[in-house]
Amino acid sequence: MQQFWTSSYIKKVFRFDDNHISLQSLYNAEEKKYIPTAHREQRGKINVRKWTNEQIPSIGEKFGFLKRPKEQVVICKYIQKGGVLKTTTTFNEARVLGLNGVRTLVIGADFECSITDVIMDKHEITTLNDRPMTLGLYHLLVENAPLGDVIVKTNLPTLDFIPETHDLVALDKWLNQQTRREYVFKDKVLPLLNDYDVIIFDNGPSWNHLIENSLTSANTVICPLGCNLLAYNASETNLSSIFEFQEKMALDSQKVFMIPTLLERNSLSQQIYGQYLTKFEKYIIPLPIRTSVKGQEALVCKQTILEYAPTSQFAQDYYELITSLWSKIACLGEN
Repeated sequence: MQQFWTSSYIKKVFRFDDNHISLQSLYNAEEKKYIPTAHREQRGKINVRKWTNEQIPSIGEKFGFLKRPKEQVVICKYIQKGGVLKTTTTFNEARVLGLNGVRTLVIGADFECSITDVIMDKHEITTLNDRPMTLGLYHLLVENAPLGDVIVKTNLPTLDFIPETHDLVALDKWLNQQTRREYVFKDKVLPLLNDYDVIIFDNGPSWNHLIENSLTSANTVICPLGCNLLAYNASETNLSSIFEFQEKMALDSQKVFMIPTLLERNSLSQQIYGQYLTKFEKYIIPLPIRTSVKGQEALVCKQTILEYAPTSQFAQDYYELITSLWSKIACLGEN
């Protein structure tokens, strides 16, 4: 994982050239204390500036390409199909928001602990006593654990998460027994999270009470659509579940965005992408994420693709998607 950020690296990740920002602007902001002061490392006759991960969100808030929303954004990431980059896109979106100074919380709600496996630092375990004690939504809601014991920090001060635990199965059963069972997250969790600009619920592919609560809490739903035959065959049936639930719960102002993923060069994948553009014209963001080994490598390193390979075409795809998506999401609360 990246430990220090040089000026040239910041320029690449934050797309200075695309946004008409010069390195001199960065240096001027440092001199005027608008951004944190970098550490200096002597390399021959040159002093190289090096910022830490903890300092980067302050730079992102000043020079980044995503701005904090005027009102809190709550996102439900869901699709009733696994393997379509749901968790991968959640991680990239959340971390890019954090890098840009947007205070973001990811809440894991997948029985398979997908987003937790991606975000949480792994420690070598040699005995059972080495296992970390992890708390999650179950402990917050059922056992009344303090919020501070449940939220886990990352190496960015603007990105936190509530990890998934295997108690989510028990939480799903507990929710079924509650009055206003679809509103438990909205009534009891969201009021504790006013310090965050963005909250993202990362759900599993099987419909359950966790997903119903995530949908009821959210003002935005994001659905990744894989450009392959299995995902295509399931798309209409799967998405109808969301629309039917929206109607049942009178979620009239909730917006749905669909993002095409796993696009390949073969004719079938391209045809499926074309069908998505036609069938879901009202909802789709026409900036597909292509299949890429670099994306998987970035996850292993616990980095976004913009950090791992900032000059790659895959990073450019994500940059264009996230900026387009955020321009639509961040203005939802505006008149």
